[in-house]
Amino acid sequence: MQKLDLIKLLIYARGSTMKDNECIPSKTHLQKEMLLLLKETIFQKVDGYKFVPLFNGPFSRELDIDLNMLVASGLVNDSDGIAFTPNGFKDAQAIWNCQGKVQKAALSRIKEKYNRLTSEKLLDYVYEKYKKYTVKSHMILDNLYIYFDSFALENDVTINDLDSAFNRIRHPVNENCN
Repeated sequence: MQKLDLIKLLIYARGSTMKDNECIPSKTHLQKEMLLLLKETIFQKVDGYKFVPLFNGPFSRELDIDLNMLVASGLVNDSDGIAFTPNGFKDAQAIWNCQGKVQKAALSRIKEKYNRLTSEKLLDYVYEKYKKYTVKSHMILDNLYIYFDSFALENDVTINDLDSAFNRIRHPVNENCN
């Protein structure tokens, strides 16, 4: 199966509304739903999109490029969520009709479960389940900054004191040497 077929199938799949081509709320949802499709369903056997840690968790540059190509070709509209245009719908429907029941059920299950979540709830789930994709997350960093700010206030130390302590840990100096 081609990667471009995967994105078409996910966009085409029914979600909780039980309508084909249920709109995917955002690009963030598309990225995370595709990751979950490739990690948690029969599609893990497919050579799909590769994801790397980025500011909002797992991100696939290839998936982003494919979405932009579908939009530029007039097959997908992404102005208010992500859904097929009438021409794109016909193309995706043909691919959908070639899938087995197991594949269709997996696609619909992912879309039903995650499409209706807020971006925040979806990110919480992905961050909890796939921690390796959170290393560059701005949300995690923001929470760390908030924590250390409150720690500094509660313990009567400055952020500079904490920064200095972290630097000593990262770059120890042998204080016994002359």
